[in-house]
Amino acid sequence: MEKQLKKRLSTLAVNQVQWDCSLAPYTSFGIGGAASALITVESVAELEGLLKCFVENNLEWRLIGRGTNLLVADSGFTGVILILGKGLSQIALLEEAEFGRVVVRVGAGCSLARLLAWCLDQGLSGLEFVSGIPGSLGGAVVMNAGAWGGEMADVIASLATVSLFTGEKILGREELDFSYRLWENLENDGAKRLVISADLDLRQGMKEEIAASCRSYLQQRLQKQPKGLKNAGSFFKNPPGDSAGRLIEASGLKGKSCGGAMVSPVHANFLVNSGQATAKDVLSLMELVREKVAKDTGITLETEVHLL
Repeated sequence: MEKQLKKRLSTLAVNQVQWDCSLAPYTSFGIGGAASALITVESVAELEGLLKCFVENNLEWRLIGRGTNLLVADSGFTGVILILGKGLSQIALLEEAEFGRVVVRVGAGCSLARLLAWCLDQGLSGLEFVSGIPGSLGGAVVMNAGAWGGEMADVIASLATVSLFTGEKILGREELDFSYRLWENLENDGAKRLVISADLDLRQGMKEEIAASCRSYLQQRLQKQPKGLKNAGSFFKNPPGDSAGRLIEASGLKGKSCGGAMVSPVHANFLVNSGQATAKDVLSLMELVREKVAKDTGITLETEVHLL
């Protein structure tokens, strides 16, 4: 990246730009090469200024959450990685509506763990299903994260978003196109709308009951998922009416390895970093799993993990 462009990015960024920044520590896989730059963004105005600079200079960029569903290439990313900072991670109680309903505004950078702890402290119910799900609120919205019969689409009242070409915009629930593990965030012109915050429609509840539900969900999750090995959560989407984990296990792939990547012996839909895995190892294992399941069942598994 040329010196003049580096200087401009440094001027636009509130926090110090991290140049040639390894992305492995920013993913739950612990895998990946370096990005040309990484910037932690603190405001919408800062974000809009950076997006404009990227377009004017034909710079590749990507906004990531906490990297819990992300596999970064061994060669890294030739471009700028954006992360939302504390300024875009706040939680605020907006209003208490009738029938015990409560609207809460949450910044996209807020972690799900912190949000759930805040809801428990406030005695607010509706998000118990995210217990144990890592990542940020923004990532959970884009992925329409869910478990135990609940998903983010169930509790979102509206989203505050920003796009390079149309700026800030509030999208009501009726304008949001959610599907299984996906929010369709592309506009008609192909530009991405980035989540800045979400208004969540929650309800008042009993702290004891909320805490009990959270403990139960978390315990079940811990019993079924691998411990101590880095991973990106469920690697493949569940096909309609079936489960990716069941299909992979039925194909006899539990414990199968490619280099340092392994199909977890605990849960077959988890590809884990057994120590020194590379992105190439994970991709090789991914293809092996897809090919074997397709051969055995005729079903082609789709990845839930994003590839960068």
